[in-house]
Amino acid sequence: QMPASNSIQDTLAIAHTIHEVARAFDEKLHLELLPQMFTDDAIVLYRLRGQRHDFSMPDGAAKVKDLHDLCYWTQHFVSPHVISIDGDEANARTPVHALHIQIRNDGSHNQWVLGAEYHDQLVRQDDRWRIEKRLAVIPYVEGDFLFDGVKMFPNLPDFDSENI
Repeated sequence: QMPASNSIQDTLAIAHTIHEVARAFDEKLHLELLPQMFTDDAIVLYRLRGQRHDFSMPDGAAKVKDLHDLCYWTQHFVSPHVISIDGDEANARTPVHALHIQIRNDGSHNQWVLGAEYHDQLVRQDDRWRIEKRLAVIPYVEGDFLFDGVKMFPNLPDFDSENI
């Protein structure tokens, strides 16, 4: 059993884990970062327009990557967090505003915007905080995510050489 560490350090470490998930999405580092931020068997469920979408680990990282590969660019704003810590377990509620930009094959843009809240259960593992369960509640949806007729972007665009 590890000694409980300073709650301010834990709070910062938990916030860092949540931010790293958002960074994985936005920098297209799903396969590199998500396995470090979630437990190997984490349950990850999104409720969107009355339907449940399962992105549980270990396959969830690749599933989310497949969706974000259909996006030219995403931006996930997270915070402020409400975090409660009990020893080696914690809960966090985090508002998130997520912008997804897709480029259709004809060059026109599609925007899909979500207003949501992450409900995370975290556990301290190997001296780091990892998410073992995430429920994403998404009451606000603007636009539609397109699965067909859009260009693929498996890597981040080079913003220095591109005109948006």
